[in-house]
Amino acid sequence: MFTSCNRLVGGTGYVPTSTAGKNNLVLGSTGVLADPGSDSRTWVWAHLYDTGALEITASSTPDTQRAVLVTGKICANAHYQAVGATPWYDQRASLRTCEFKADLGSVTLSSLDYWFYSNTTLTAVTGWANVRGLASLRYAFNACSGLVTLDLSGLDPSSLADLFYAFAQCGSLTTIYADSSWVLPAGVSGMGMFYNDTRLVGGNGTAYSSSAYGYARMVIDRVGQAGYLTAR
Repeated sequence: MFTSCNRLVGGTGYVPTSTAGKNNLVLGSTGVLADPGSDSRTWVWAHLYDTGALEITASSTPDTQRAVLVTGKICANAHYQAVGATPWYDQRASLRTCEFKADLGSVTLSSLDYWFYSNTTLTAVTGWANVRGLASLRYAFNACSGLVTLDLSGLDPSSLADLFYAFAQCGSLTTIYADSSWVLPAGVSGMGMFYNDTRLVGGNGTAYSSSAYGYARMVIDRVGQAGYLTAR
């Protein structure tokens, strides 16, 4: 019933899967309907400019001094189920960089699921210190073959829970930076997180291993602790 409705979000943040049907045509935690008087969705805005710069912001108004390719909103507390949910999806070939803007400080951006899946032209992501409450990166950067380095400095990892294939198939990725205080919380999971990232090397020289590509390597690489992160 909701096949290919990839941008549909119910009033509680529920996103239908490809098998969702009439039983999901309801209000509540498993429903696609939204009650105008009780809507718990939080929205942020995406503005993609002709320079290839994407800005994620709390403001619905893009910079009028710059040429805009696309602008639109995306639900900050929705766990999207497939590609195509982002406003920039149809213009993804123009995307070069992404910045999370400072005005997101009052927003809980809990999920980036599928946001940049297979965005092969993406080369940099900045502003991680402005991201609050991030819980899920499921397939977030999967197959982003244009990423050579990724700097997560400023990102608080304490709310992370789901890292399933988050950075898999990033064939050009060599370095992931993070704050030296980076520690994953208990209970986090993430099978296949670094799958096939064959060029990735941690800050202490730990090279990618085809037998170790899960979330356990999402730690700072140091003496006594093998990881794929490099401390800033």
